[in-house]
Amino acid sequence: MSKTTCDYSNLASFILRVALAVPFLFAAIDAALQPEAWIGFVPLFFRNIFPETLLLGAFSLHQTVLTFWLLSGWKTKEAAVFTTLTLLVIIAANITVLEIVFRDVGLLLAAIALGVLQYKK
Repeated sequence: MSKTTCDYSNLASFILRVALAVPFLFAAIDAALQPEAWIGFVPLFFRNIFPETLLLGAFSLHQTVLTFWLLSGWKTKEAAVFTTLTLLVIIAANITVLEIVFRDVGLLLAAIALGVLQYKK
């Protein structure tokens, strides 16, 4: 791989990591500030078992950790896999409101692209 290709690969990786991190951080912060706007996205099955504040807090923490992991550039391939799994769960759990989570499909594809970009590294 030439130096220029490697530079573009690193730049593409950075752009994808930021593109994935920003929505996760926004969602984590907004869920903490406006939990009533977000609790509806948590499956009822979980809300019947655990307190809503615990669920939202735990998922916000998950999203915050994922945000900083993506931004750090550390073990990017693993971060991409973890991000892909997170987005698959979000989409599957909210498939009935696809008009809202359709954007997550694009994020899912960006996470897959990040993983593919890191595959040989």
